Amino acid sequence: MLLAIGDVVRVRDDQALGTVTGVASHSRGNLVCLEVARDEIRTVQPHQLELVARGFKPQTAVQDLATLLFVFLGVVAAVVMGFAVFNEGGGILLALFVAFISLTTVTSGLINLFHRPRRIRV
Repeated sequence: MLLAIGDVVRVRDDQALGTVTGVASHSRGNLVCLEVARDEIRTVQPHQLELVARGFKPQTAVQDLATLLFVFLGVVAAVVMGFAVFNEGGGILLALFVAFISLTTVTSGLINLFHRPRRIRV
């Protein structure tokens, strides 16, 4: 199971809801630290948990600027690849297709690489 800090989980034994705050190592394996009602911290084994909701943080201004930079790099890659295909004898439709694929691949790849939530396998 992949968990990130801020995910909401339910403990199967007593149906208690909690927010993941971290992972603790123990001699019997990893334990997931949960913040439950009244700011209590509780450790639970991962097989006793079921995911209820993914936690996320709102995007900051720096992340917005980085996304704009990633789109710009995608456009540059699309123009370069489109002209390269067209100069090698490809038709205009093939050049446009390659440019579009280059744009989406570069942009989404960079966004997923730098903006994805960090998940921990437990």
